[in-house]
Amino acid sequence: MSLSSPRSLVFTLILLAIALPVGAQGKRPSPPLDTTRARDTLEAVVIRATRCGGTAPTSQSTLDRATIERTYAGQDAPLALQGLTGVTAASDAGTFSGYSSLRLRGIDQTRLAISVDGVPLNDPEDQVLYFSNVPDFMNSMQSVRVQRGVGASAFGPAGFAGSLSFESLSLATTPAFRELQLTSGSWGTNRASVEAATGLQRGFAAYARLSGQRTDGYRERSGNQARSAFVSAGWFGARDAVKFTGFAGQSKMQLAYYAASEDELRVNRRFNPMSPDERDDFWQAMASVQHTRTFGASAALTTTVYRNAAGGAFDVAAGDLLNFNLDHGWVGLLSTLTWRARSTDFAAGIHLSDYARDHHLKVRPDLETRLYDNTGFKQEQSGFVKASRQFGALELNGDLQLRRAAFRYQPSPGTPIPGPTEDAMRDLSVDWRFVNPKLGVTWQARRDLALFASVGQASREPTRTDLLAGADDIDATAAAELLPFTRVRPERLTDLELGARLTRGTTTLQVNAFAMAFRDEIAPIGAIAITGSPLRRNVDRSSRVGVEVEGTMALSPSLVIRANAMAMRARIAEYQDEGSGITYRDVRPVLTPAVLANVQAIWQPRTGWETILSVRHVGDAPLANDGNAALVTPAFTMVDGDLSVPIGRQRLRVQGLNLLDTTAYAAGYTDGTTRYLFPVAARTWLATVQLTF
Repeated sequence: MSLSSPRSLVFTLILLAIALPVGAQGKRPSPPLDTTRARDTLEAVVIRATRCGGTAPTSQSTLDRATIERTYAGQDAPLALQGLTGVTAASDAGTFSGYSSLRLRGIDQTRLAISVDGVPLNDPEDQVLYFSNVPDFMNSMQSVRVQRGVGASAFGPAGFAGSLSFESLSLATTPAFRELQLTSGSWGTNRASVEAATGLQRGFAAYARLSGQRTDGYRERSGNQARSAFVSAGWFGARDAVKFTGFAGQSKMQLAYYAASEDELRVNRRFNPMSPDERDDFWQAMASVQHTRTFGASAALTTTVYRNAAGGAFDVAAGDLLNFNLDHGWVGLLSTLTWRARSTDFAAGIHLSDYARDHHLKVRPDLETRLYDNTGFKQEQSGFVKASRQFGALELNGDLQLRRAAFRYQPSPGTPIPGPTEDAMRDLSVDWRFVNPKLGVTWQARRDLALFASVGQASREPTRTDLLAGADDIDATAAAELLPFTRVRPERLTDLELGARLTRGTTTLQVNAFAMAFRDEIAPIGAIAITGSPLRRNVDRSSRVGVEVEGTMALSPSLVIRANAMAMRARIAEYQDEGSGITYRDVRPVLTPAVLANVQAIWQPRTGWETILSVRHVGDAPLANDGNAALVTPAFTMVDGDLSVPIGRQRLRVQGLNLLDTTAYAAGYTDGTTRYLFPVAARTWLATVQLTF
């Protein structure tokens, strides 16, 4: 069945806009909130309710608008974030865009809570956002908050390893502007992006962006042609605000999700084992309408309705050319209430969502016959309550999330599904319930020094890929091995964070120690499915213990140094390889480096001129959970540079990536004997012209 299309999405948006209540007027007129700051507060209620604040007892980093404008050139969001503490990123194409991925403390992005303006973006089945579907996304962001560890409750899946909280461009505070960005560079990379904002005009404001980009990719046959749009508009009254946000993207890529072997890379560092016929074509669109109502000076209620839809197909050569098709529709409602009573802040939120995605397979050239046609359904209901109270220099935080998620698999018509129970269809459904508590304390020991500690628990259900062991369909043969779905257990984390923040003049320093204890972690095993998804399974006990440091220091008015580092000991207590039956103990988990470090020097020799030199070091990371020191991605150190100069009202930025032409591999996998690696691009140049008109 067809669940979504661009036309039905537009129709749904119109219905949502009509149906959304604006809120009744009170008996007494409220005094006008006529400052830009007040209007900005109305716009950002959900962000403040779901993000950890700057004084919260957790480890976090923020990429602000100034930094985004300084370094962004159209790359996928994971690649734009890889200089932050604890973050590693990879692109199967080697650079700029493609199927990019992000890991935090070595944990993959399916276990991160990803949101924009509080609206969850994790696909409910895969629990990931495919950033390739929404190219140039970062160009429309005001900020990105990367929170590490359990952190604060948000909407959607629990922040198991952490969260990525995107905030779209602020309508209330962004002045009117019009800008054209043109980027060109190595590996056939080109981008054009035009954006404009009206500024706040009599309570109304709007912003829009339209982008197109293409690249040949660093690896052979890994090109991408993409286009995207982003629109937001809002009305800000005395006590009410209504905001619409929508974005859409389409990406046509040559596939490169299979890595190359070491022997192949020795001959050709750009080698891609996938054929020219293996391609994909996907689109994605999301829209939300948000209404905020304030009550006096201390309370606000925000309600958001949203719809997310995506569809497309990809071809995989497996003897025949298989044509895998996906099509999903997803609607949800979330609401937050925030209020302040004397020295106590409260926040409460609820989230309801309903999702369905069709999966069907064809074989080219016959695109009329479906070999299978199954559907996955998922529903979620969740709620949270938070409170923080000030006791002099001491601030206490409490946070409780309750969450239910239910998944149901509808097999292809006519598929006989034998099962261990009399009612075999019962084995095709699974229902999870989670309770996720957090407690924290922050002590302002001195005016310039704060100490914090927090402990929290988070639980997370398996993805569809986990339940189906990498398959895209269940037939009668596979049912005996995969059903019931309760064979794959939810994973649970207990996370302890201890840290200190120092702010002294222009110098800032944050030090954080963490201890993460997992039960039933759904850990990658170092292999991938035919569709490119990493294969995972439960391991009984595992842990990650480490220290993170980040800081900023102004050596002079024109020279600023920023640096961060992470040192971590990650271990799986016991792992049994299913193929050999061998049991390994106290081994490092897949793609988890023990050391990460970033140093950045920002020099502004004169007004408007800026030079940035960045050094990134990534330690080696295992490709298998067997402790084999030979099956790792090699450690590497990479140097990037950036020069930005004004030309009248315009600006020219030249970026050099991997300036020393280092041989580096960002990710990979193994068959137990051979390393298959994804290379990072050789020396790369990008030039961006920003034209203001």
